[in-house]
Amino acid sequence: MSSSEQIHENSSPSRTVTNFMEHFNNADEESLNSTFDSPCVFIIDNKTNVFEKYTDAVSFDSLRKNGWSYSRINTIEPLYEDKETAMVQFSFSRFTKDDCEISRTDATHLLVCRGNCWKIKVVFIHGHLTLR
Repeated sequence: MSSSEQIHENSSPSRTVTNFMEHFNNADEESLNSTFDSPCVFIIDNKTNVFEKYTDAVSFDSLRKNGWSYSRINTIEPLYEDKETAMVQFSFSRFTKDDCEISRTDATHLLVCRGNCWKIKVVFIHGHLTLR
């Protein structure tokens, strides 16, 4: 089995994004950091920031103070994939503990293949989104 076949058997870019959202909802910092390549890049509202690891970019305490309880992917669409890179576009919503939607955001993740798994390298947020 080629390394490319193993990559597709073990994970996919879309599955990586789905796993990311599960880790995010669990505030699982170790898993989030392992889901992202290092360093990772965030382009939000035309501002670019580079972080050594994902958890340098996000504060779950701040998100909770602003009413966040969990997030859900609304739509997901693979845009491109080759052996080394992929792009996945998706829409997600943030919700309060009472299931009230507090934001809806469109995003694109650029992923890179490391070994036999996909890692998120660049996050493009289309519009404004707070992570802290």
